Amino acid sequence: MSTSIFADETSATRSLNHLATVLGEPLPDTFPNLFQGNADADLALTNLGRWLAATANPHLHLSQLVSVPQLARLLINLFGASQPITDSLIQNPELASLVLEPYELERLPTRDAVVREGGSMLATSTSHSHALDRLRFLKQRWTLPIVINDLAGNWPEESVWQAISDLAEGLITLTAQAVWTEFAKQKGLQGDCPVLIVGFGKLGGRELNFSSDIDLAYAVPDGMGEVFESEATRFCELLGRAFSDRMGRGSLYRVDLRLRPYGNSGPLVASMRSFEAYYKLYAEQWEVQALIRSKPIVGPPELQQRWLSMRTERCFRPQLSEPELEAMLAMKTRIEERSDSDDLKRGAGGIRDVEFLVQALQLIHGYKLPSLQVAPTLEVLRELEDQGILDHPVASSLEKGYVFLRQLEHRCQLVGDRQTHSIPADPAARTRLAKLLGRSTWPEVDGELEAHRRTIQTLYKSILRPEPSAGSDRDQIAERLEGLAPSALQWFDSLPSPDAFYASLIENRDSLDRVEKIARSAPRLVNDLKESIGLTEMLVSGEIEEEVDSAAMIHRLALGCPIKQLAEAFVRARCHLMARWVLSQDFDPGEAIADLTDALIIHCAKRLLVRFDIVGLGSYGGREMGIDSDADLFLLVEKTEWQSEAESQAQQFLSLLSQLKRVGVPIGVDLRLRPDGGKGMLVRSLEALGTYELSGMEMWERFALGQAREIFGGDRAIETVRKVAFAQPLTPERLRELLAMKKRVETERIKPQHLRREVKIGFGGLNDVEWLVHLFEMRYPTATHAPEALVSMSVRIQNLGNAGLLNAVEVQQLQHAHRHLIEVRLRLGLLSLEKDVIPENPDKLDRLADSMDLSSGNDFLALHERVIETVRAIYIQGLERLKA
Repeated sequence: MSTSIFADETSATRSLNHLATVLGEPLPDTFPNLFQGNADADLALTNLGRWLAATANPHLHLSQLVSVPQLARLLINLFGASQPITDSLIQNPELASLVLEPYELERLPTRDAVVREGGSMLATSTSHSHALDRLRFLKQRWTLPIVINDLAGNWPEESVWQAISDLAEGLITLTAQAVWTEFAKQKGLQGDCPVLIVGFGKLGGRELNFSSDIDLAYAVPDGMGEVFESEATRFCELLGRAFSDRMGRGSLYRVDLRLRPYGNSGPLVASMRSFEAYYKLYAEQWEVQALIRSKPIVGPPELQQRWLSMRTERCFRPQLSEPELEAMLAMKTRIEERSDSDDLKRGAGGIRDVEFLVQALQLIHGYKLPSLQVAPTLEVLRELEDQGILDHPVASSLEKGYVFLRQLEHRCQLVGDRQTHSIPADPAARTRLAKLLGRSTWPEVDGELEAHRRTIQTLYKSILRPEPSAGSDRDQIAERLEGLAPSALQWFDSLPSPDAFYASLIENRDSLDRVEKIARSAPRLVNDLKESIGLTEMLVSGEIEEEVDSAAMIHRLALGCPIKQLAEAFVRARCHLMARWVLSQDFDPGEAIADLTDALIIHCAKRLLVRFDIVGLGSYGGREMGIDSDADLFLLVEKTEWQSEAESQAQQFLSLLSQLKRVGVPIGVDLRLRPDGGKGMLVRSLEALGTYELSGMEMWERFALGQAREIFGGDRAIETVRKVAFAQPLTPERLRELLAMKKRVETERIKPQHLRREVKIGFGGLNDVEWLVHLFEMRYPTATHAPEALVSMSVRIQNLGNAGLLNAVEVQQLQHAHRHLIEVRLRLGLLSLEKDVIPENPDKLDRLADSMDLSSGNDFLALHERVIETVRAIYIQGLERLKA
């Protein structure tokens, strides 16, 4: 048994031998591998022993860990990551059942769920101190699964922040209830608590860290008199102590009250009228900015509504004056000057830069655009992109940088439950931090950190502090690109030797034209190009327009290459082919994306030595993939006796593809089009498919197999699938059944206002073309040659014409319409507009038109309307012929 993953091998061997004694048999040889990549394997092993010793039945719990290694790793990761959280688990060893029960582990806490659970605890508490202890236990109980899922990467970072914030809101509500119950009993008071508790900062924005303070303010109804306000102040003092006093289970939260009117010199509690007057007459601009991220947590409903109205009125005025913006920027500069380079929050290019930029844009545009009046930073960023205020590359770079910085900040705080925003100086602590982020070494993290901070700094300055042109190459580029400048500047500023790139763009007009074309027509690609200096060099030189076999980039990789290398190769290859298409449009992009996806799927299948065959369905099978298309798969195994092994391999296969998606591959897989949909096994034997085909296969399942294409494996699988797809004639009754399903799709999956704007499943969309063609193929399989081999949609339409099922004009119109719809779908994706939906926003519509070399959005709409009317007319006429 190797213990090389431990720093102290002697101690580790002793600990592992002790665990074997607890288990009553030798540990599996693979058990030490559970500590591989751990942030601190030695500490994790020690803490595992401590936790087992604290349980009522160490043998039973260790047996569970040995039998379910994937869950065991989650617990072991925690033991090496955070001593405070580990200590809470040792204090409450029964909480480990949350880890060993997958359903419990996956549950995201909601405020209502926390309040319900806490309410039951308060109802059975025996004293006030017991009630406060129960609430501290409740925090431990919910923090554990949040931390474990965060460390495992099971939840997006945004979900982690929201979970921590929802837990805090629930605990604030419960603590206020517990303290008011005790206070009212002592004072002889009746009724509900009259105090409004408002959260500011990360609490107000639902973005709390693991070790955040909670920023609070307290408001009471107007005209209640000095005695009442004195009693309310006493209640809030007791409430603050209930949050922050350390008990056997520690404190709930540190409370910061400095954002109330007049800060530390102001009263602890003020009337709602006082708050309204302060924000109207006396608040400085930074206080108005802070008010954006404020949220009533609990208190009288009428006060909550008044607070929200005050926030809207004071934060989102018709105009933000130049002096007000300058005052905000000046304060931000002063804060930045007082911070050091390792400060993730306040330093240049840090967390605060993103939040400040977002809030400034909210203050500027929020009055006219109410959708910008939300509090969470990432929600606002997405709205800024949706409203056309920020280009996709800009919004995406800010989001990625913000998430990375917040995750790094979380990891810094997790280790010792300290409210810190600084990177540790100790090399060993930095290495541990890197492992907590899933990286091998600190330099790897440091490189990412520097790139994100540089990008954020560039965007902050170019948007809020644009400098007068000094005549440099960079300034000339910014002047030429106008509104596209922030996107392009953050792209080239992030590269080594950016000045050389700017000089090259100035010298070569064609190079700058290509950059402008990408930034304008395919902003979705900018961040991928930014990550690859090689692709950017090819774009600048023009080499990117040369024909290349993108799939070969994947085929050349060794089967044992790191997952991240495979993901990067795929992203780079896809970006290359899409940039080439944007610039030249001399090949079919749907086929190219499908071929590249084939290469990835085949690599994964070979890597795992799978015994099953892989068949592509849907747009993937038809080689008509868009930039956001998933790969629909059908997995088959030749021999029934291989079924069990194949099912296990399929789980590994899907896990590998999920890993690839987590590290950047922008394609998911979907097995729901297989017979039995999501209910059946992942893999079917050919014999089982044949049996199911004879006994229970519905017509829609045969229809879904109509675009089947062999991806990996032998010929028998695809031959069987094609046979099954066309085994039953399309009778009038079966036609009605299929058309009823299509009708449901149109009515249930499309918003009414999107019916004529949905490119795929809407009126006259791609589904009309695909359904008409395949229904004819099912009715006349021999005449259309459909069962022989899957060919392109253009050829399939021509086959209908050759069979006399469509006339020559209809063939030409359908082929043209299909090309148009495919291009529109792809353009929408490259522009990062709403998936498959023609925008209503005039500016976005103009950008879509421009990307297709049309003069205006109105010209595009006129063309698109003609296309979908033609498609729907041919579809209706075709159905009449089928029904005849």
